[in-house]
Parts: sequence; C-alpha cells; structure tokens
Amino acid sequence: MPLDTDNLTTVLGPVTGSGPTTLTVTASRSMSLTIGCIGKGRLTVKGALSAAAGAVLCSDASRSRDAFARYYCAHVSARPGEQIKLRVLTGTKTTWDIRVDGDPAR
Repeated sequence: MPLDTDNLTTVLGPVTGSGPTTLTVTASRSMSLTIGCIGKGRLTVKGALSAAAGAVLCSDASRSRDAFARYYCAHVSARPGEQIKLRVLTGTKTTWDIRVDGDPAR
C-alpha cells in the first residue's frame, strides 16, 4: 500500500478484507483514505469522508495486480474526536485494503 504523503498518522489499518463491511474511525480535521482492491468490479467507500472518498475499479485477480487510489480530505464533515463510519461497498469475492490517516492527536 502506498505511503501517506501528507505526514498524517495512521488511524486505521491497513485493514484487509473481502466483500462489503463497515469500519469505524475517529475523525480529525484532515484525513486521507487509501484504498486498493483486487477482483472484479468496483470498490466504493462511503461515509463522513465522502467528499474525498470515492471508488476504484479493481484489477483482474488473475494478473496479480492491485488497483490503488488515494483521497485527501482537508476538512472532514465530522467534528474532531467523533466516531465516524465508513461503508465499504464491493462484491463478495473482491479483496480490498484500506488505510485511513489523520492529524496526530494534539
């Protein structure tokens, strides 16, 4: 998984899973979301990072390549310290990786 380039601290992950799920993270002022997947179809992440979160078209598992995308959100639509949910939407046979980075605790 690519490194965070905004000097943010990892607050979740990287987490690997398959199929749809919901993850919970603690909000900070600025956050980034890095997602990757292998399999068929699309990986979409929805939630308070929706302004930054998006989707990535997964690569073909037979080629042993992951597809990665990184989204940066300078102003999270949640109060710092608030628990926010991220909904992972994808097919049941799609394997994904997610990492969330945020401002270090002050």
